[in-house]
Amino acid sequence: MIKKLLLALMLSIGCYYAQADHITTHSNPYKSPLYLQLYGGINKSANEHLPWSEFSGYPWSGGVFVGLGQDLSSLWGWRAALRFNHNKSRNVEKCENADTWGWNNFGLFGDATFDLTNAFSAPKVSTNRSFDLKAFAGVGMAYTFGFDNDVPLSYTNAYSCNSRLLPAFRVGLDATWKVAPNWRIGAELSQTMFGDAFNGVKANCPLDGRTNFKIGVTYVLSKRKKKEKPHEPITYVNRLRDVVALPFIMPNNEDIKKRKLFGRAFLDFPVNETVIYPRYRRNPQELRRIRATIDSALFDKTIVVTSISLHGYASPESPYSNNTRLAKGRTAALMGYLQKQYKVSEQLFHNTYTPEDWANLRGFIDNSDRRRVKGDIWYENASVLETPRMPEDVLKYRDELLRIIDLNMDPDEKEQLLKQVGGGAPYKWLLQHVYPGLRHTDYIIEYIVRSYPIKQARKLIYTHPEALSLKEMYAVAQSYEEGSDDWLDALMIAAREYPGDHTANLNAACACVKVKRLSDAKRLLINAGNTPQAQYLSDVIRAMEGKCSWKLVNGKVVINESNNE
Repeated sequence: MIKKLLLALMLSIGCYYAQADHITTHSNPYKSPLYLQLYGGINKSANEHLPWSEFSGYPWSGGVFVGLGQDLSSLWGWRAALRFNHNKSRNVEKCENADTWGWNNFGLFGDATFDLTNAFSAPKVSTNRSFDLKAFAGVGMAYTFGFDNDVPLSYTNAYSCNSRLLPAFRVGLDATWKVAPNWRIGAELSQTMFGDAFNGVKANCPLDGRTNFKIGVTYVLSKRKKKEKPHEPITYVNRLRDVVALPFIMPNNEDIKKRKLFGRAFLDFPVNETVIYPRYRRNPQELRRIRATIDSALFDKTIVVTSISLHGYASPESPYSNNTRLAKGRTAALMGYLQKQYKVSEQLFHNTYTPEDWANLRGFIDNSDRRRVKGDIWYENASVLETPRMPEDVLKYRDELLRIIDLNMDPDEKEQLLKQVGGGAPYKWLLQHVYPGLRHTDYIIEYIVRSYPIKQARKLIYTHPEALSLKEMYAVAQSYEEGSDDWLDALMIAAREYPGDHTANLNAACACVKVKRLSDAKRLLINAGNTPQAQYLSDVIRAMEGKCSWKLVNGKVVINESNNE
């Protein structure tokens, strides 16, 4: 009878909620904090053969549960509960022994809760009542265990003492009374239905049942608060839509256009030799790379080379005196090659050398995990970083290798210590994969570029922008229609070629504002300095975004800070 009443009550709640117009007004802007429940009490278990008319004769038992829940609105919420019960029943209708069958079970349930107090309190809904009545319905699983093998029972139906995992569902009512701001006492009445064999007996009816009555306490984890609506961004109706005059700046003139080309040459030499053999090992590819780099910079026959600085390095795997000879001789060999290739005077060369490149060896070992792989050549402080990946059996000796490299001692003695680390394996790997990269020559070519007319500069800005001054790039932009793609390209290339120049970044930012690319404009303004022009352009962007109050005074944007939040 109790089960039927509970089911009927739940159905009536659903119908009432669906039909009553005033309940639609109960949508609540808050979501309550979590609450914890700890209840304990009594229960009666029965199987499918015992009629409800004999409910008063069922054996009594008890249990506890701990629950965690939350109200998602004034009507609906959720709860998860972990329940433990000790159960007793007479099990089957025909039993030749008057003893009861006892066992235990753990149950885990997920419930949907419905607040009856709020549902029937139209038109006003309270979120903090002294008395609260909720209906709930849920599903879960129960694990039965602890059947007594020693009870001498005999049954018409077969029974089992095996533990089982069974599906279950439940409905019920939960009433609570507020006794303190965060504390409530409560009572719960529920009916749970389990899969057959809940009590060890499996018969033809698919369900077993248990009625629970429990009392306990509920603790609200924090004081219930209304959920505040997020602040909407302030949008003013007077957003600046027409672009005003922008603070472009004419760049300063570059009287003498001095340029520098930085490069690094990795040439292969036979052991102990200082002669460049163009077809030896990787030299064909490396010489082509060097020529292509220099030719790209010296594309114009009128370019005047003013200085060529060469700095040669050798690797530290042989006596220091011999490495001195190799570093000096191989630097002179590259000088001779460049003289012959480009017909430049010997007086333009400034040669220096470092017999053993310990600095780059240390840099490789210390930073090997941050390099990327590309062949067997590695580059330090170059546009392309290439290196073999250091294996683990070498990596584990990295600290010891670095300690030896940092010693202030004779280079040849230092090399002998390196050979002894890890039984010599790390040194052999460095000698094969890293030392070739230490045999290099760095070069700096300084040259002067002439000025170019607009017609030629229009082409060079795409092919050789490094040859143009900032003022020449600005002149190229002015030669196009303001707001056109070519106009924008010229100013953006100028900012790319002169990334640290305030004027180049400011002009490019102005161009982006002109074509309403405000995100790009704000990015460029970061490097435009703290000038009045940069500040004014920032104000124009704010007005165009509509996030401030502004006005036009003599065609200029003026921000009204007092009206801005």
